[in-house]
Amino acid sequence: MILIFILIRVFASPFSNFFQKKLTNSQVSPLFVVLFAYTFLALISLPVLWFLEIRNIPNQFWMYMILVGVLDAFGNFLLVKSLQNMDLSLFGPLNAFKPVIALLFGIFILYEIPSVKGLIGMLIIVLGSYFLNMSGERNGNTFALYLSKGFWLRISGITLSAVSAVIIKKVVLLSNPLTALVFWAIIGSPFLILIYAFQKKEIKQKDFYLMSAQKLNFLGLFLSITIMQLFTLFTFQKVFVGYSLALFQLSSVINVLMGFFFLKEKDIKMRLLGSFIMIFGTLLILIK
Repeated sequence: MILIFILIRVFASPFSNFFQKKLTNSQVSPLFVVLFAYTFLALISLPVLWFLEIRNIPNQFWMYMILVGVLDAFGNFLLVKSLQNMDLSLFGPLNAFKPVIALLFGIFILYEIPSVKGLIGMLIIVLGSYFLNMSGERNGNTFALYLSKGFWLRISGITLSAVSAVIIKKVVLLSNPLTALVFWAIIGSPFLILIYAFQKKEIKQKDFYLMSAQKLNFLGLFLSITIMQLFTLFTFQKVFVGYSLALFQLSSVINVLMGFFFLKEKDIKMRLLGSFIMIFGTLLILIK
């Protein structure tokens, strides 16, 4: 069953990226794209509150849930902000750091001590993810990248997101994935609304105009992100957070295959190498 959860999550991620790309290419602001997914899910989730056994939820749940809302909101803000200061082609390799950060925090917060085989498998996936995203043109030198504002904004956003993933697992263990999903949206949405309130008036006007013109893409974004988040929580319930985030990197393999077969992309050798490395690392984690 856990393999099914992972596969659904892995396949949902490329579709989420696809709709995000479609919307940002249509000049919708990246922050509004994130805000819409949160807020629409929060509104849809309100009737579900009637069916949740909230009275049985321990007080710790609310403390952790509010913390997740703050971390996710500001983490997403930093990730979006980094778009303005950094080439999009450099984002993939940096994402490979997220499972490592989550693993370190998971040891101290969740007491998730990885086995030697699992740790090796996770690091192999991270290595494969790096190779997977190495192809393409590189502008400037690596040292300049480390000194750039965009790099540190991205790393800060990834760190907050990784810590949030660790804490939301505590939320799942205190309740269940559906309850965690509902309150993830309901509590996280106001923080993003507060951040979005500082956007320029003309940006807001354009965003709401484009929302009307891009209904199908926004609907696709909502469905893909909701499925992705729900099955992320199902996976966290059964698998270490560090392992989970490493396994989720397999969605990059799907992007590579889609680009090769449907878009006839070139410069595929390094990406295929990274894909095979990631699959090998996955087998180390999943095969007992």
